[in-house]
Amino acid sequence: MAKADEEKKLSAPEEEIKETEVTEKADDALENYLSRSQEPDNKDKKAPAKRRLSKGAIGLIIAIVAVAALIIIVVAVINQPVKPIDEEELPAKPVEMATTVDEKGEHHVEIATDAEGEIKQNGYGELISYIPAQISKIEVENSAGSFIVNAETPEGEHTVYTITGFEGYDLREDMADSVANDASTLTFTTVAAVNANLKDFGLEQPRATVKVTYTDDTSAIFKVGNEADGGAGTYVTMGGSSDVFLVENEAVDSFLFNVLDLISYEITTKADNVENDAFSVIEVSGSRYPEAITMVPNTDEAVKAQYRLTAPKNMFADDYEGNDIAGSIRDLYAESVVCVNPSDKQLGDFGVKTPYAKVHAVYPDTEIELCCSAPDDNGMVNLYHPEKGIIYTINHSKLGWAGTNMEQLLPKNIIELNKDMISHIDVTSKGKDYSVDVEHTTETVIDESGEKHQVPAIEASLNNKKIPEESTLIFFQNFNAMSNLGMVDKSGTNVVYRWTVSYTNGRDDDTIAFYENGGKSCPVVMNGEIIGSVSKSHVAALQQDIIDIAAGKTPKSM
Repeated sequence: MAKADEEKKLSAPEEEIKETEVTEKADDALENYLSRSQEPDNKDKKAPAKRRLSKGAIGLIIAIVAVAALIIIVVAVINQPVKPIDEEELPAKPVEMATTVDEKGEHHVEIATDAEGEIKQNGYGELISYIPAQISKIEVENSAGSFIVNAETPEGEHTVYTITGFEGYDLREDMADSVANDASTLTFTTVAAVNANLKDFGLEQPRATVKVTYTDDTSAIFKVGNEADGGAGTYVTMGGSSDVFLVENEAVDSFLFNVLDLISYEITTKADNVENDAFSVIEVSGSRYPEAITMVPNTDEAVKAQYRLTAPKNMFADDYEGNDIAGSIRDLYAESVVCVNPSDKQLGDFGVKTPYAKVHAVYPDTEIELCCSAPDDNGMVNLYHPEKGIIYTINHSKLGWAGTNMEQLLPKNIIELNKDMISHIDVTSKGKDYSVDVEHTTETVIDESGEKHQVPAIEASLNNKKIPEESTLIFFQNFNAMSNLGMVDKSGTNVVYRWTVSYTNGRDDDTIAFYENGGKSCPVVMNGEIIGSVSKSHVAALQQDIIDIAAGKTPKSM
């Protein structure tokens, strides 16, 4: 190596020297290997053959080439120019500010400015930093009115909130927590302006003014102005300062609540057990009902029905409609609260003084009364709970008792008798009388596992002549399958088919009569009460059933 090169090498940085040495060694090794002489390995051959490289030599060459390539790549990367840092891509910095508490205990924030009154270093920061448990009172005034949230946190327990003037009302805990969270810690994203014209930010007449009193006897006052363009946030001030801060919209949205937003939306509570969920009576009334409807649970084992009406008619009720009524009284939640402790005028204004629909239900643990207005174009109603003194809004579709009627309460089938409770039937058909006796027995059946079970069975006879089991079952099934076509005003005078049923438990007999009235259907009267109507074709089929059984034939199943 030349002397000049030696001197240059000595003066180079250590990394560069190492790099040069490695490169030179790699180049020399490769050159020496390729230039070495090749010896013939077989003297008998006419011409010397080229010597094949061993696997180890090939591997060495590959390794050397790889090292050389790696060195070139490393050098290229090291020599790449460094990209300048874009200041706008750096994370935001905290603003230079100072927090103080004056002699009155009020918190203030002072932004550091230069000689020209410009902000020295803008950025993010905290106007106040507490936790909800350190709040004792929050006074809110906004366009919807004003309210005071009182907070008390017993040691080791959750914070309890009350609203002045509404101490007897349950609150929405999530909403009260939201107000307390916003009032305890308020972080801003940037300082919008110092010594600002508050009118430019909607703060001369703020949308909300909030005073928070903390448990350390200090306080803070916040004013909420306009929202910034593009959804960037909301402008606020603190104390009497004219410095304006930009906060996220969600940081102060609770300061715009109406006091009614904090009242619980729970209209009625859920029963704490099955027994308390079982009503003894439900009465539905109101301007939409010509007569009050009274519904009770059906305790009559002879008829398969869950509910029975005692007014305006004594009849069994449709299970589905009865469930809709009974299931829309307890465990109700509102869409909103619109009035608390309403005046007589407010009751009228909200349409619940003379309610469109009213329900009164009696349960083992409580009685519930609710009144609702007529539904609006969106299907919403005002719902008044007199005991609570609150008017809510709720969708009309959630109140089955406010949309029912007698037609909907009619059972889908005229009646469904429990054949296991029947002991005797006197049948009158086309002026002829038949006597059907029913005897209840048990029979043994074997299940899939081979076990034997005793199940109820019936044996019937017509005029003392035994009826085949299949005919007996079809006889009962066809009677219970009569579809109710609807209520009629008059029954007529000519009875075309009639059952008088006696029961095994000794209860009073039921008489179910079908009349011809000249129309397309036959009115049905049970114990003197019209309970609906059925098609003439179905009545004709029932008439044929008893004729077929008397003749020893199997009736047709409907």
